[in-house]
Amino acid sequence: MSRDNKKRYSSLEPLVSILVPTHNRKWLLPRTLNSLTTQSYKNIEIVLVNDAGEDVQDIVNQFNDPKIKYYQNPINIGLAGSRNVAIKKSTGDYICLLDDDDIYLQYAIEFRMYMMKKLGAEIVYTRSLLDHWEKVDEGYRSVGKTLYWDSPFRRDLLTVQNVAPCCCPLFSRKSWDDSGNYLFDETMTTSEDHDFWCGLSRKTDFQELKLIDCECSQRNDKSQMTGSLDFSPNWIKIFKRWRSTAENLEWVKEHQNNVLKSVGINPEDHGL
Repeated sequence: MSRDNKKRYSSLEPLVSILVPTHNRKWLLPRTLNSLTTQSYKNIEIVLVNDAGEDVQDIVNQFNDPKIKYYQNPINIGLAGSRNVAIKKSTGDYICLLDDDDIYLQYAIEFRMYMMKKLGAEIVYTRSLLDHWEKVDEGYRSVGKTLYWDSPFRRDLLTVQNVAPCCCPLFSRKSWDDSGNYLFDETMTTSEDHDFWCGLSRKTDFQELKLIDCECSQRNDKSQMTGSLDFSPNWIKIFKRWRSTAENLEWVKEHQNNVLKSVGINPEDHGL
């Protein structure tokens, strides 16, 4: 393909918005941004939202890349709120998420967009590796990688459990519009992505792609607190919100309640 044809092809590619909230993980952010600015798919915008944390303008300046659109919240509003800021600022025809301590592999967006077109899909999702890190002196080292979730898509299953980490789905703006422009629930400190996928999935199927194209880091220290949080209050909220949309209500009710019982919660105490 000639250089002119490559340029013409690139100009016809739909714009993909990648939403990246960040908060006080300045030492990790360059790794994440580097994985995005070096994507093989070039027509992207990186919507970076600093949630009133340590200033990262110097990092943005170092990249000197017009694809990075940088915004700073005046006050801390949390992960869900920052994702809402990012999605409202985004202008792409397609949207995906990436946390500030995770990475996309080089061909992630290109592969997803190719499969989106090939399948005639509005939402696709891939697989991620979970990169296990251990603390070493002043830094970290990877001690192994494992597959991070391997779940099929079924609408009812999604009301019971998440099917992919937040970095794996790519969805069209049309699917978001069809959901009524459903937003991340800002009252949730966990599982806000699970709830968001439920919102999108009521009108649009997710197409499963069995390819690993991203990596999520896992650290057991104060730089990553998810592992110490109690997810169950937000499971209850998700179960209540989406149970009535079930195609097989009895199946969903049974499996949702089993999830709660497995962590010592009586579903009847919460009207479930």
